[in-house]
Amino acid sequence: MIRRRRRTTIILSYALSLAGAIALLVIFVVNVVRSSARIDELGARVGVPVANVPGLVLVIGCLVFFLLIVGLTLLLANNFAERRYSMKQEQFLANMTHEMKSPLAAIKLHAQTLETEIGAGPARRALGHILAQVERLTALVDDVLESSRLAARRRGKPLIPVALESFFPGYFEEIGGRLESHGVHLTTDIETRATVLASEGSLHRILDNLIDNAASFSRSGGEVRCRVRDAGRLVRIEVEDDGVGIPKRELRKVFDRFYQVPTPATVGPRKGTGLGLAIVSGLVRELKGTVEAVETGGPGARFVVELPALESPA
Repeated sequence: MIRRRRRTTIILSYALSLAGAIALLVIFVVNVVRSSARIDELGARVGVPVANVPGLVLVIGCLVFFLLIVGLTLLLANNFAERRYSMKQEQFLANMTHEMKSPLAAIKLHAQTLETEIGAGPARRALGHILAQVERLTALVDDVLESSRLAARRRGKPLIPVALESFFPGYFEEIGGRLESHGVHLTTDIETRATVLASEGSLHRILDNLIDNAASFSRSGGEVRCRVRDAGRLVRIEVEDDGVGIPKRELRKVFDRFYQVPTPATVGPRKGTGLGLAIVSGLVRELKGTVEAVETGGPGARFVVELPALESPA
């Protein structure tokens, strides 16, 4: 349905442009015919060596408009060709990543089975590394599949009411330990009694990506701050770090797929695919909310998510 709408929009835009070009052509021809005497007089003054100056003007003008119409038609054809190629590429990527899930699950299952039968030693450590890399690759496959689904605007899981007052304490306790193991401290400030509509796991994924992104830009010993506030009919969630920050000119690009913010040479290369924030943007859009990267005026970056509340405090 979404693709049909986009195609209809493109065709409608082309039709309007074509109609505008034809209308301009008609106006041009009418004006040249009406002003033929003046054009002849002007041509005689400047010494144009042509007997029928208005006819020459008409030919040149019609040729220009013809080239304009041909250009619009080629632009439309090229647009459709690019969209078809992009859709095939997206479908191929989704199919390939989906096919990877089965062998990854098999590798994980057999590695876990061996882990229970092998005692401590180099073999067990090697199995630990195998399982860690399988988990990493599985997360990457899930990100690609979710990103492809969101890009195609395919329907996700149904929305259910989630009481944030009970959701956040358990979630922050879980992710706080994970950040501490990477040398980053998480501080939280929760003041909400609202309920929002969210799909199963969508809030986890939104917050996981935002907080993991903040932690990846933070140095060892840094801090990630998360604040949750009721704001009338909205719930405002802020995630902020004290890392290297985001240049002002990059703020609008950070939610593009596969885009990564350039980091200073002192920080070193960052790992990742550039899908995390794109997934956040798509999931927040599904929840009828908004997300933006806000300039902090100093070091660090801040992301603000606003979701519509079903129930807000008086």
